[in-house]
Amino acid sequence: MRYKRFSASRPILYTFKNMPYWFETKKIKLPPDKDRRRKLSEKDYKKIRQLAKNGYSQRDLAQKFNVSRRLIVFILYPERIKKHNWRDYYDRKKHTLAMRKHRKHKKEVLGLSK
Repeated sequence: MRYKRFSASRPILYTFKNMPYWFETKKIKLPPDKDRRRKLSEKDYKKIRQLAKNGYSQRDLAQKFNVSRRLIVFILYPERIKKHNWRDYYDRKKHTLAMRKHRKHKKEVLGLSK
C-alpha cells in the first residue's frame, strides 16, 4: 500500500492488488496457442512460405493473414531482420500498455488472478 497526500489532513490510499508484477509472471510460460502476443503460429509460417513459392504476392499474403507486409517479408527473408533497426518501430507507451494487458491475460489463463 502506498499513501500520497494531496492535502495535509486527508491521505489518499493507493493499492496495487490488481496489477501483476513483473517478477510474478516472468518465468511463467504460456502454451503457444494461448500466447496472444503472436498473431501467427508455426503452421501459418509454413503456409506463408508455401504460398509465396506458389506465386502469391507479399501484399496478398499480408491481407490474407491480417498482418503487415513487413512481417511477411521477415518471415520469407529472416536475414533482413538484422538489417532493420527495430528501435525505429518501438513505441514505449504502447509497449507498456501491451505488456500490462499480456501479464493480466497470463494470470487469468493460468488461474493466478484473485
